[in-house]
Amino acid sequence: MQFTDGNRIDLTFHPLQRLSELGRDSLSVLLLDKDGIIEPFPPPHEGDYPPRPPAQRSFADCCNEFWWVSTCVAKGLWREEITYARAMMEICRAQLFAMLRWYIGIRTDFRVNPGKEGKYFRKYLEPAEWEHLLATYADADEQRTWDALFAMTDLFRKAAQAVAQHSGLTYPQGDDDRVSAFLRRVRALPHTATSLDG
Repeated sequence: MQFTDGNRIDLTFHPLQRLSELGRDSLSVLLLDKDGIIEPFPPPHEGDYPPRPPAQRSFADCCNEFWWVSTCVAKGLWREEITYARAMMEICRAQLFAMLRWYIGIRTDFRVNPGKEGKYFRKYLEPAEWEHLLATYADADEQRTWDALFAMTDLFRKAAQAVAQHSGLTYPQGDDDRVSAFLRRVRALPHTATSLDG
């Protein structure tokens, strides 16, 4: 419910006959139980929301998706298909955000909630890292989108290498090197080229 005074409440209705199935979220607040049939909720806290340390598989999957889809961004930019390129960039951004949640996690012992869609990233990233993240956003200009893509790859690499080192995981440096070289090559390729050799 959105109120005109700016307050918003996410309500959940639960049938009485299924009361035993009522889940509890650490941020939930019981507003009204006039019959006293629900066990009181503890005070709200962020306990359900800090990131969890990554396992090698989830870390590798995140890296793979980021580097693989970044080539689609390059393809879209080279073909002058900006809407496609920007859509692919948002898939990369989702992987960047996953990595930044882990990065913030290793810096805070996985005790803080970086917020939905990174809304608290500014609070937990260094000022230069925050500025670097902002540089990953561009308008619909092709060259500025290329710049934003490279800002994204640089920030992803920094965060992923730190997470890997801290957590004893394997960072796919070879994939990074090959894809980064490919991205630079495609950016330099004339739009009239018929192959990667020009």
